[in-house]
Amino acid sequence: MSKIEFNPRKKQHIDFMHTIIMDLHNEIFNMSLAVVRKEIPKKELETKIILYKKYSRRLKILEL
Repeated sequence: MSKIEFNPRKKQHIDFMHTIIMDLHNEIFNMSLAVVRKEIPKKELETKIILYKKYSRRLKILEL
């Protein structure tokens, strides 16, 4: 076992990233419905999707 597994600060950061990703996932789902109804511009949804991908990649790197 490595020291990284017992790092509480890293675990806290991973948990924080999980919450951010889940919040973004919910926002993307709700916004997609609004985009289909043409209530908000598509650009806002694309920005959220880019953030979701970026945070997901960061989380994968952290979990290594």
